[in-house]
Amino acid sequence: MKKTSVINGEPVFPTINFKTMLYLLVSIAVLFIAIIPARIISGIFSQDVSIFYISFAGFTVLLEFMVWCFLCVPMKIYESILANKAMDEKLIVAEEQPGSKLPNEEVVSGEPEMLLAMKEETKDIITPSSMIDLYRQGCDDFYRNQTAHRKEQLDKIVEYLHYTMAPFIKQDDMETFCAEIMSFAINPAYEPKPFVGLKGTLTSFDVRHLIWNITSRLGLGRGKPYSVELCINFIRTMFPDLCKDLDNSTLKNLRVTSTSDKIHIDLPGKDGISFHISQSIK
Repeated sequence: MKKTSVINGEPVFPTINFKTMLYLLVSIAVLFIAIIPARIISGIFSQDVSIFYISFAGFTVLLEFMVWCFLCVPMKIYESILANKAMDEKLIVAEEQPGSKLPNEEVVSGEPEMLLAMKEETKDIITPSSMIDLYRQGCDDFYRNQTAHRKEQLDKIVEYLHYTMAPFIKQDDMETFCAEIMSFAINPAYEPKPFVGLKGTLTSFDVRHLIWNITSRLGLGRGKPYSVELCINFIRTMFPDLCKDLDNSTLKNLRVTSTSDKIHIDLPGKDGISFHISQSIK
């Protein structure tokens, strides 16, 4: 009995000798089987020996071809089973030996060497920790820029208030007045304290223009921080003496003008923040 050979510590099954023996036995069987139809054909048509040999050769070739076709599929299946069995044994041995590793080409499953090299070069460039640091830096820069922009807005509003309201408010009352307006600039829902004493110097047109000039730079309109309703409530609460006889349908016209206006509509500058101070009062 022929023993199984071993190469690199792995068994190699004698599939080639088995196939040869199988094909040889089948071929011999085909020769005997082909005699039967050959003798039938020669007996039907003639007793000539040449007819027998021709029929015998034809049936032999035909049967050999059919047998080879039918044997190829089972042999391929048999070889595939043997290959899978050898691979399973190989994987089991690798798992039982933690220190051992499969060959590199089996680990990467045929992945191109160039792609592996690129991964090795780039895996240390962007790590999870560096991505987190980059994210935090982006957030810090964004909020830093937002804070700087917000501070610039409020500084310009304070400057505008002091310049525009100087002719109409005493110096001792200026800080109180500006504090109420700035509280509204910081918080749209702020409820102001009433400020009286402007009647006779300013009208509701003037305070409406004043509030529009400020809120238009902070975001006035639908879907923005300041709505017309918020502006109406603020104006009516802070300037009750100027709005005593006016309803909301009148106060909502924040940009309406009159011939007696002292504070005019001031459209935002190109930067969306700046005031045209020299044109704000008449």
